[in-house]
Amino acid sequence: MDTMNSVRSVASACVALVLLLSAACAAYAAPPDAAPVAGWLERARLSPGDIVLEAKLDSGARTSSLHAVNLRQFERDGKEWVAFDVAGDNGRSVHIERPLVRIARIKSALGTDEARPTVTLGVCIGTVYRVTEVNLVDRDGLSKPLLIGRRFLKGRLLVDLNRRYLLEPTCRRKTVR
Repeated sequence: MDTMNSVRSVASACVALVLLLSAACAAYAAPPDAAPVAGWLERARLSPGDIVLEAKLDSGARTSSLHAVNLRQFERDGKEWVAFDVAGDNGRSVHIERPLVRIARIKSALGTDEARPTVTLGVCIGTVYRVTEVNLVDRDGLSKPLLIGRRFLKGRLLVDLNRRYLLEPTCRRKTVR
């Protein structure tokens, strides 16, 4: 009788373990509508300008930053605007003019506080397109011209820090106005 109870106890424990492991695997498995996986380096397309450039995906940064040259602020129709040039991977440069959203106070990679003009741009990575705030700065001394922060990434892309260039920007051409 004790042997039979022991067998039933072991069988019950095994069934419970299998159910627990199944539930854990189901919870861990990515749902079919999960965010795409990107590498820590990707190619991104900007709008306006339809220019492709290398981007570093950085969950440690809140906002995105773009290497912009010939940066100047001006007034148009009583509102502040920003004009700047951006060079793409293929060497083509585009001139972009956008309304100024705000002046962001950013702690730079060197640890200094900087005031940077911020605009909205359309960014495409893989099939993910989003209009997002981007601060403009001279990133000439940094390795990549575009840094994508967590405001863009959150809920849209998962970043695999061991891989790079997993996605090509294939969003349907969208234009920010």
